[in-house]
Amino acid sequence: MSRPDRMGIAVVSLLALSLGCEPAGSPAPSETAQAGDSGPYHILVTNDDGIGSPGIQLLAEALRDVGEVTVVAPCGQRSGASMSVQLGREKRLMPISDENGTWGHCVDATPADAAMLALEGLAPEGGFDLVVSGINAGANTGDFGHMSGTVGAAMMGAYYGVPAVAVSLGGQEMDFGYPAAFTARFVEQLRERAPRPGVVLSVNFPVAREDAVAGVAVGRMGGSYVRYGYEEVEPEGEVRVFRPSVTPADTHPPGSDTEAFVGGMITIAPLRFDRTDEDMLRELASWELDHRLGVPPGS
Repeated sequence: MSRPDRMGIAVVSLLALSLGCEPAGSPAPSETAQAGDSGPYHILVTNDDGIGSPGIQLLAEALRDVGEVTVVAPCGQRSGASMSVQLGREKRLMPISDENGTWGHCVDATPADAAMLALEGLAPEGGFDLVVSGINAGANTGDFGHMSGTVGAAMMGAYYGVPAVAVSLGGQEMDFGYPAAFTARFVEQLRERAPRPGVVLSVNFPVAREDAVAGVAVGRMGGSYVRYGYEEVEPEGEVRVFRPSVTPADTHPPGSDTEAFVGGMITIAPLRFDRTDEDMLRELASWELDHRLGVPPGS
C-alpha cells in the first residue's frame, strides 16, 4: 500500500497536532489543566484488558514521568464492552499491590464503570486533567472504536468533561514498551496545550517496534481492517449454533485512520462524545412534526 501522504491522509508532526472542539455544555476543565500550567498534572489510567494486563502496567509506569498517576481498571478482561455501565449495582474498589506497595485498584465492572468510579470517588482536588485508556492488545481503528471498551472508558472521561486518550496496539507482537514511551511523549505535548473536554484522541499502533512504523498520521475514524461476524455450524438438536468468524477487509475508506493503519502508520483520530448528526438535525426540523395523531403530516 502507498504511503499515507499519497492517500489523502494528513501526515503531521505531533508538535503541530490540533485537537478537537469542546462540546456545548461540557464541564469546565480543572484549573491545573490549563495549557502550560506547572502545577500537578493528574492522570487517570484505565483499560478494558484488566488490571493484570502488561499494557496498563507499562503505560502507567511511563506516564508517571509526566504527571501523578491513578490506576483504576476492571479486575478481568472486558473487551468489546464499549461504553456500557452496570447502573444500580454496588462497586467494590480492590487495591492491587506489589513489593513496592499499592500501585492501583481494580473493580469488578466494565471499563466505563471503572473510569466512572474513579472520576466520582478518586479524583484529586480540582479533578483529573486527563484520562488515558490502554494500552489495548488489539487495534481499535475505524468502526471498532464504537465497540471498544478501551475507547468506551476514555469516552467516560469525555462525558465528565475531561480530555481523554485511548491507546491500542495491533500486530502479532504484544510488546508495549515503545507504545508506552510514545504515549508518554504525546501526553507531555498535550499538557502544553489547552485541554479539549469532550474529545477522545484514539491512538493506534500498527506494530510494536519503532523501526517498523512508517510515521504518524491523523485521519477520521472509518472502515475496519478485519470483519467480525458469525457463521452457522451444526445445530445442537433444535438449537441453532453460530461460531465467531474473522475475515480480512479488502478496502478501506480514503483518508481514514484504518487506511493509514494498514499502511504502517501510527494513527490519531479525534472522536467526539456528542454523536449528533447536524445535517439530519436540520432536516428533521423541517418536517413540521405534530404530536396530534388526527392532524395530517405537514398540515
